[in-house]
Amino acid sequence: MDDYTDIIVEENDGVALVKLNRPQSLNAMGGTMMADIVSYLGSLNRGDYRIRAVVLTGEGRAFCAGGDVTGFPGVNPDRQRPAWRRSRSETSAILALRNCDVPIIGAINGYAVGGGFGLALGTDFRICADDAIFQVSQIKRGITPDVGLPYLLQAAVGTQRALEIIATARRVNAQEALALGLVLEVAPKDQLVARALEIARGVASGPPLAIAAAKRLVYTPHNDDLARVEEMTGMLVGKLFATADGIEGARSFMEKREPVFTGR
Repeated sequence: MDDYTDIIVEENDGVALVKLNRPQSLNAMGGTMMADIVSYLGSLNRGDYRIRAVVLTGEGRAFCAGGDVTGFPGVNPDRQRPAWRRSRSETSAILALRNCDVPIIGAINGYAVGGGFGLALGTDFRICADDAIFQVSQIKRGITPDVGLPYLLQAAVGTQRALEIIATARRVNAQEALALGLVLEVAPKDQLVARALEIARGVASGPPLAIAAAKRLVYTPHNDDLARVEEMTGMLVGKLFATADGIEGARSFMEKREPVFTGR
């Protein structure tokens, strides 16, 4: 197994526990974290089925806090990139979750906001801790939701509710997430990983080839649409970063104040 910088991988009896490992930033999407996820999940498609189920969770008190705002152009103009180009690891992570032959159980602890919300929804099924918080925080930064959120949230809760959650950028707690069907169940936070591993072991005891085939069949009607949404999202986010609202969203976050958007 390869060594990874920003994820921790523990493999045991056919089940892998994968922890996002940037706890100092609430597992924000920076460093090599997303690329590490893509690399590890890709390694599970080699056909040996040494791993038959994956649990994805976050180290520390958050699942994933989304994009690292310190790298947004509104905060760090030197890191601005062309509007049509995004980090390959960001755009590939959701598709890597979908294209992995192995079922992936999301164990959502603490905050799953912004891109972290999208990453959570990219798992095949989810349980969350009783203190979990979901939020489309990109709207508060003056950009559109990314990391699969526009597609995956609508698929999970329907168009009307998805647009309401996006437009208001309100927080969704664990019990509402359960009621909306975002998660299968809620567990006490100190029992979350144990419960997710229990589910994973049940999955891992099944026939791996048949389960891999079923996963591909379930997602086949949707993967092309998800890929197109991701491509369009990359272009839109790049353009929105450069607007006055995009700059205000990033700066207000760093200055710990509410943003004032002007539509420019």
